[in-house]
Amino acid sequence: MEPLIDDFISSLRRRDTTKETYRKALREFSKWLGGAPPEKLSPDDIQRYKDYILSKNLSPTSMSAYLTAVRRFYDHLVSKNMTAENPARKIKGAARPERHLTPPLTRGELDILLGAVDASSPLGKRDRAILSLMALAGLSEIEIVRADLRDVTRKEGKTAIYVQGKSKDKKDEYVILNPAASEALQEYIKDRDASSGGEPLFWGIGNRASGERITTRGVRARINHYLGLSGLRKKGIKPLSLRHTAALLAIAEGATVSDIMRMMHLKTTESALVYFEEAKEFVKK
Repeated sequence: MEPLIDDFISSLRRRDTTKETYRKALREFSKWLGGAPPEKLSPDDIQRYKDYILSKNLSPTSMSAYLTAVRRFYDHLVSKNMTAENPARKIKGAARPERHLTPPLTRGELDILLGAVDASSPLGKRDRAILSLMALAGLSEIEIVRADLRDVTRKEGKTAIYVQGKSKDKKDEYVILNPAASEALQEYIKDRDASSGGEPLFWGIGNRASGERITTRGVRARINHYLGLSGLRKKGIKPLSLRHTAALLAIAEGATVSDIMRMMHLKTTESALVYFEEAKEFVKK
């Protein structure tokens, strides 16, 4: 099975991160096969594999990724005339949830969270800028980490920031900041000891992180610190809640489906419409 996986992976014109995702998924499939030849499997066999994946309690997104890898692997085998048809072709992934599993913050909870930050100190200014970029502009943890000082610019007469998200190899997209996020970021930059635009926008803080770019672990730790300080963690709120909140706030302020797709880097309108359904409840709180 491993030579077949290697041959399939080498045929892909995808990013390295995507290739590794496929490799991981197919090694799980190989483990399930237990040495049986993949060429001999039927659609019923693939359905049994799907049931096996379901038993692992993966998220719908992860389960769909595992099945997509298998489906494309068989497409490759068909192209090599190693099997007559793709037994995984009609086996669908998990249905997309009708709402996000991680709850957003309400407007009141967001005020409490931002109010828990002591913005009179350099650390507080940094943390408030990070929280604002995530909860008001929808930036992800990895986009925060990868941001450089020179990525902050002006677009359409407003402050904007170029971003590089997960599985992206360049910064070819930007997010326009609303006034509150812009103010928090500019206050931080004004107080920041900057020497060149190529520096990380956010430094890590602490002996081990001194002079180094903040990490995703560091971002998550600071968010969880303020969630705990403001008493919100007990409500199931997580760092991801901040991004969901940004989307709902944008919808409440008149954002369109295409606006949300761009802001949240979504590929389908269906994914964006989940936020619009949740926004109906959000505006009532």
